[in-house]
Amino acid sequence: MKTGYAIVASRLSAWFTRYGHEVDVITEGRGCYRIGKVAFLGNMGRKMFDRDHDIVQVIGPTPFFSEQCVTAAKKRDLPVVYTMNAFPGLSSYYHSPMSGLVDTLYKKFNLYRKIQDVDLMVFHTNDFAQYFTSYYDGPFKVIPNGIDADELNGHSGDREPSRNRILFVGQLRRYKGLPYLIAAIRQLRDAGRAVVLEIVGEGPDHNRVVDLISRLKLQDAISLRGEVSRGDLDLTYRRSELFVLPSVEGESFGIVLLEAAARSLPVVASDLPGVREVVEYLGGTLVQPGNSTSLANAIAKSLDTKRIRRHRSAPPDLTKFVWEKIAKRHLDSYRQLLGLAPEPTLSIPEISEGADEVKIEAVA
Repeated sequence: MKTGYAIVASRLSAWFTRYGHEVDVITEGRGCYRIGKVAFLGNMGRKMFDRDHDIVQVIGPTPFFSEQCVTAAKKRDLPVVYTMNAFPGLSSYYHSPMSGLVDTLYKKFNLYRKIQDVDLMVFHTNDFAQYFTSYYDGPFKVIPNGIDADELNGHSGDREPSRNRILFVGQLRRYKGLPYLIAAIRQLRDAGRAVVLEIVGEGPDHNRVVDLISRLKLQDAISLRGEVSRGDLDLTYRRSELFVLPSVEGESFGIVLLEAAARSLPVVASDLPGVREVVEYLGGTLVQPGNSTSLANAIAKSLDTKRIRRHRSAPPDLTKFVWEKIAKRHLDSYRQLLGLAPEPTLSIPEISEGADEVKIEAVA
């Protein structure tokens, strides 16, 4: 699965281009390199800041790459918009207590100091913005993540969901909380519920997840699908009865929640800043993070009311999350910083006339 950072960067860049703007992107392998799990701005990336850009968009944080990009932009007096996409950190790769300590030191002495230099922060939800105001007191806007327009069409389908089938979609990382979901499945099975779980995605915790499934003797109840095509993922959503996001930290939105809701799939997710607001909007169920018993109870209750919830319509204004509209909101924020009029509405297939071109450098 693509990371949330990658999805946001690719969708925004594509729509910025479609709106008629020129976009340069710095990403891993193109101006950014890694030493272990830590990213740095390379020579190619530094040279890209010398081009004739109007604004720099950082999608972060990616230690220490994001902070280096802010520094490079400010040295050239370029306005910086910083999207706070979440903070998985080194502890999402490593289970050593030292990784958590390193993450804490990084945030306190690097991230929280450097973001004071940006011109505008973007948060995906109001509650995540409120959570972050103890670390940042500058100007900000709330712009949600998005979903492709075709996700909203043609997914009602004639395929009935399989009974008691639960779905998780995401990277297999520590902060996603999969051990709590797997433990909840064990509790539900022990209580006589014939639930099954499909896990779609890959990541550094793959072997730990496999070992836990084996240790709890759940090989017949849990399947790991790995990476799947978009078409297969759509079918997987449609044959499921419930979507669960059991994250314990590091989330600021949850695009997969929109994907599930686009197919009228009920959702259960952890009560975290960012996720909370999305789940409440979708009419889903929130549970205490890191509590497998609460998660099992929420899953059972949601499955018991599945017939009522499954046949409800998706929220009529779910279309407000389509990437075309989200991209325009980002462009409007750029133009406001530059003292320009709002972005003209995109006319497909033609680009609206009279728009002032904005050259954007996006870094993710």
